Formats: sequence, structure tokens, C-alpha cells
Amino acid sequence: MAGIVLALCLAWRPLLLGGLVPLDGNMIAYSYPNWSLLRTLGADRLLPVWNPFRDMGEPFLADPQSMSLYPPARLFVLLPDFTGFLRVWVVFHTLLAAAFMGGLAWRMKKSAPAAAAAAALAAFNGFFTARVTFPNHFAAAAWLPAILYFQYELSPLGLGACVALQWLAGFPPFSLLSVVAVSAVACAQGRKGLKCLVQGGIVALGLAAAQWIPFIELLRGAGRAVILDPAMARQFSLAPGQLLKEALAPQWIRWSPFMAGDPAIVCFYVGLVAWALAGWAAWRGGRTERLLAAGALGAMLLSLGGHLPGFDAMGFLHLFRFPANWLLLATAAAALLAASGVARLRPSLQWAAAGLLLADLLLFLAVPRAAWSRPEFLSDPPALAGAGRGRIYHTDELRRAWEKGTLETEEDYLLMRDFLAPSFGAAFGVREASSYQTLRLRRANDYLSRMNSPGRADWAGVDRVVGLKRGALRVTRETIEVSRRTTARERIFFDGAGKVGETSLRPGFASARVVTAGGGALILSEMNYPGWEARVDGVKVETGMFAEAFPSVAVPPGEHTVEFEFGSIAALAGFAISVLTATAFLFAVL
Repeated sequence: MAGIVLALCLAWRPLLLGGLVPLDGNMIAYSYPNWSLLRTLGADRLLPVWNPFRDMGEPFLADPQSMSLYPPARLFVLLPDFTGFLRVWVVFHTLLAAAFMGGLAWRMKKSAPAAAAAAALAAFNGFFTARVTFPNHFAAAAWLPAILYFQYELSPLGLGACVALQWLAGFPPFSLLSVVAVSAVACAQGRKGLKCLVQGGIVALGLAAAQWIPFIELLRGAGRAVILDPAMARQFSLAPGQLLKEALAPQWIRWSPFMAGDPAIVCFYVGLVAWALAGWAAWRGGRTERLLAAGALGAMLLSLGGHLPGFDAMGFLHLFRFPANWLLLATAAAALLAASGVARLRPSLQWAAAGLLLADLLLFLAVPRAAWSRPEFLSDPPALAGAGRGRIYHTDELRRAWEKGTLETEEDYLLMRDFLAPSFGAAFGVREASSYQTLRLRRANDYLSRMNSPGRADWAGVDRVVGLKRGALRVTRETIEVSRRTTARERIFFDGAGKVGETSLRPGFASARVVTAGGGALILSEMNYPGWEARVDGVKVETGMFAEAFPSVAVPPGEHTVEFEFGSIAALAGFAISVLTATAFLFAVL
């Protein structure tokens, strides 16, 4: 373990010793805003259920990517800044992956050098370390070795707890892949393995119910289908040549750094030393080694995605849009195979082989795959963040240009920062009409598709529009324009002859004092969703829907106090199940 700690300092020197943070488009538009929202929305509520900052309002806890119920996230977010959070995050999850993969290899081979090799490969392989700009991916990947360990030990309680924690970490595709891996192990173990799998699955479902039950509700209302269309499902497929380069070319990133796709998604490296040891184990080993070799090759083959003949017709492979995710299983299988290869060497060579494997991985990590920046780049509020009270809206043309482009120069990063690329503005309390969200509500998609229709931008409270100038093909400081709008409505407004005053607004709650002579409707310009309730003068009333998007309340003539409040029944039901399961779990453990 001392070697792993030293390797940690070498692998993550800019973060741990230099005070820098990795920077790419994912960090700007996804990870840093998610951290900020978790701090903001989770500060004073056990169940932070509503997010008013993205996509004109959306569920927060229901989105697994929020990590809102992941215990390490709720703990580490209390640290004073993002750099401290990310440091502890990386160290904790690296040690987690290393400890359980090393422990599994020890249980299988009873060899300390083999365990060290497996631990090193789990902690520092290219696939895992590249996901650092996605903290939820990084955390979810780190739990796979623990899941495999407890399945191997036939411990349903340990298995269930780790599967639940992986789900709460916030990246469902890795949970699905872990189920595939642990099911294969259970089948190889026979009846006892399958019994452990079923019991552990029940424990996991109970412990994570507070998150996955509202997630199912969100998935039903989201604009994204469960089974993706082939065009989306093949995104970030690895071309055969690129996969071979990443898998077999030593230190490929030094001499051929070009990658088709997001480097944080498609990066893959275990090293020639690991492959040589894995091949030795597969050749000289038994049934277990052959199964591991088949699993590694199968996972690498599936990572080809759209390059596979017949991929578009294989609907069961379209559950997530990154075929490269299958490389998670390839790295796990490679770690165990390499450990087996070390154990089959002469004792005098085993530690040397494990050390050579680690050195190879650290040499690969010495070449940056993301920019490194002072944390102030992310934390200092851009001028545009304080330039309005309403929502900001980025046009479709600008969003598409950003999605197609690559971040190559410092100016590219500055443009995303200064113009609050979706969803960066949410980190500074800026409400957005259109955010970077894969689970955006179908209702929000419909509204945004007609944003140019009369009244739509006003009702949504859009007071800043950021777009590309006519005819522009690239995003530059000269081609971006910011338009100010003075007709945007307030976050809570009245449709009719009346006056709104004394408003109170917080996430999931809004109230206003309304004075009207002829009656009308009070509208809260946040997406209508199951769980919104309304009261007029303290009496619960039926809610309507304005513009097929926003919750509204009919207000009779006179002076009235109107309240909107969001309370998720799905979240409360799931929370109750989780509490009961956790109580039973503690009794069983103690």
C-alpha cells in the first residue's frame, strides 16, 4: 500500500502537490457545476429534490449524476473548495479500487506481488485515470473491484452495499456493466454464487431505493429513450485501429496523441507489460484465466460499437451511448490476468514484474491528457454571470458548434468560461433555459423546440441570449454575440389584470402575494413535474399548466397568498425503503 501511496503522488502530482485541477470541456460544462449544485442544493436539506437552475427547472435527487445521496460526495463537498474536494475524491477512490482489486488477487493467488500488480493496474490504468474530469464516472468505476471481491467471497451484504454505493456514485452505465461482470462470476461459481447474487441484489435495491425509484420516474418523463437510437448509441465507438493503438502500442500518447472522440471517454491503456503477463497467464493457466481472457477480448470487441457489423440491429447494446464504456470490464479482467501472470513467474522475478508494470503505467500518466489549470479559472465568476436576473439561453447553433469543436488553445477554454457554456452558469447561481443534461425533461425539449415562437422566451424569463453571428462557422470571441432582452417575465408572474408582490423563492418553493380585481392565473416559470402542489391562502388547490410547461394556479379576485411547493412522493417512498433496508443491514452486520 505504501507503494500505491507513492505512486499516487507521482501520478497525480499536479493535483496533489501543485494545487492544479484537470480542465476540459467536461469539467467546465458538467463536473464543476455539479459540484457547485451539490453544495448549494444539498446544504440545508436531507433530500435536495429540485434544481431550479437547469433547463427551466428539473428534479435534482432523481438524476443519478447529481451524486446527491452518495455518502462520500455529501461528506467531501463540505471541504472548503473544489480543489480540496477533488484531491480527497481521487485519493479515496484510487485507494478503494487498489485495495479491493489487490485483495481479490490475493484471495485468488495468495501472492503479494500478484496482489500488488492487480492493485497498481486497477488504480492507474488509462481508462480509469482519464475519467478524473468526470468525478461520478471515476467513483462508479472504483467500486467494481469491491463488487467483484464480495461476490468472490460469497458475501451478499458486502455485495449489496457496494452495488448500492456504485449506483449512488452516479453513472448508471457502469452499474449495468458491473451487473454483467458479477453475473458472469456468479454463474461460474454455481448455485452458491447465484444465491449470493440474488441476495446481494435485493440488498442493493433496498439501500439505493431513495435514488433509483425517483430516477425511474425521471426516466419516464425524460426526452431520452431507454433504448437509444443507433446513431446515438454508437457515439464514442473506438475504431479498430485506434483500439489497437491504445491497447498495444507502448506509450502511444507520446508519439500519436490524436484520438477520435472525447479523451476522457475513449482513453485506454494497461501497457505491454500487463498484456504480456496476461497472455502468459491465459496460456499457462486454467479455466479461470481462459474465462478472464475471453471477457477482456469480448469487452474490447464491444467497445468498437458502430464499427461492429450488425451493431445497429443489436438493441440490447444501445442502453448507453458510449461503447467505450465496455473497456471498464476489459481493464478489470486484464488486472486479474496480469496478477495471475505474476504469480506464475519464478519468485525471484515476481516483484520485478510488478514494479515494471507500475513503472509503465506511471510513465504513461506522465503525459497530460487534459489541460491543468489554477482552480480560479473555474471559481472566479465571469462577468456575464452577474449581468442579469433572469435566465440565460444559448442558441442551438452555438451549442452545436461547441459540441463539434475541440478545446485546443487557452482561448477555447476562456470562451466556454466567459460566455457561460451550458451548464457552467449554474455554478454561479445563473438560471439556464437550456443546459447540458442527457436526461432533460421531454416537456422542456418541447418548449425549447418552440423557443422562437411569440412569448416563449418572455415566459421562460430569458433576459440574455448567447448565440453565433449570422454565417459564423466557428466559435470565436468575434463571432459570439450576447443579446439583452427587457421583456422577460419574472420567475413567478401573473397572467391577467393583477399585481404580484412580496415573492419568496428557493429551490422547490415559491410564494407570492397577489392582488387582482378580476382574477387570473399565477404561473411559476419552472417545469411542471409530478410533485408540484399549490396552496391559495393555505388551502390546497388543483394546479393547472401554462404553455404546456409551467405549473399555474387560478387566483380569484381579491388579495391572496399563493404558494408552490415541490415534494417528490417517489423520493419519500424510496427514502423510507432505504431507511428500513439500512436498519436491517446494520442489525445483520452487528
